[in-house]
Amino acid sequence: MKRLSIIATLALSASLGGCALLPIAEPARIDFVVINDTPYDDTDRAMLARAIPAVKAQTPPFILHVGDTQSGGEVCGPPDAAFAKMLSDLKPIPVFYTPGDNEWTDCDRKDDPATGRKFSELQRLEGLRQRIFATPPVREAKWHYAQQPDMPENARFDYGRFVVVTMNVVGTNNGRDLVMGDDLSVAASAADARDAHNVAWLKAAFAHARKRGAAAVIVATQADMFNQKAEARFVPCHDVVADDKRLCDGFLPVRAALVHESRAFGRPVFLIHGDTSPFTLTQGDLPGDSLTDKAGNLWRLNAAGDAGSDKDKSWGVRDVTTVSIDLSKAQPISARGLLTGEVPGRETPGPDAD
Repeated sequence: MKRLSIIATLALSASLGGCALLPIAEPARIDFVVINDTPYDDTDRAMLARAIPAVKAQTPPFILHVGDTQSGGEVCGPPDAAFAKMLSDLKPIPVFYTPGDNEWTDCDRKDDPATGRKFSELQRLEGLRQRIFATPPVREAKWHYAQQPDMPENARFDYGRFVVVTMNVVGTNNGRDLVMGDDLSVAASAADARDAHNVAWLKAAFAHARKRGAAAVIVATQADMFNQKAEARFVPCHDVVADDKRLCDGFLPVRAALVHESRAFGRPVFLIHGDTSPFTLTQGDLPGDSLTDKAGNLWRLNAAGDAGSDKDKSWGVRDVTTVSIDLSKAQPISARGLLTGEVPGRETPGPDAD
């Protein structure tokens, strides 16, 4: 009987293309930290000064940083300046980062001090690729770390029975609105290429998860692809524009691929993002009127971080997020603000993403 079991295991491994299966003994629980949409101001910097030592005291196996290392109203400095200090402060914890719109697509809100002209979004993205994503956050073989060749900011790694994938999907309608520092036709071609690469990378990640026998997939993006306030839902974008007057859905291809792949995978999938202020956790009943926007095995966490106030109101939770996923539970994912103890609620209106 034992010999037959071994033969069956080898045959199954061969049928999966030779990819090593995950042993059942691998833990079905994972605990990590998410950082995003901070620091925007001195209050955020003070929060991080308290949060970073608290994160290190928890010794999570890794941190997901889902973008926006500065305010969208700031003049953009060197592409890695704000992020480099945070990496140094968090050592030796590996930080897996996906960029936010404030690091590149929103830089052309201001003039480049070096040229007196609007920043080029595309040059900013290339700077991130060269100065941040050229160096892998981990080198040990156990992580099975991989990057997409033409979009090195798109990465994937394995942890226990989980596959984690990052994708460059950002706010400002996925880089299709308010393009002021680049030729619009060039920027449109680049946006189309990013969509195609993101969809291909997502499909490859789920194929990898199936081959490994992974129990769950975690997807990290900056953008809130399911933003309730988004207009023109399901209207494809065919270009980019220099304003925000045109109504189309810049997230449609990637969101549709995520829902489709989640359904086909059949096991838990967790989307973690920032970009908008509500600290929320939803499952299955994702915003949208179409069945194409539904997947009962897909949970969505809009992490804490994007917070502020004005004379009339305040919004968001100024914190970093601790996340626990335990696949033995009916409600497998939970989250909490590390400093505030706040827990995510249901979706509620908030201000536009900054």
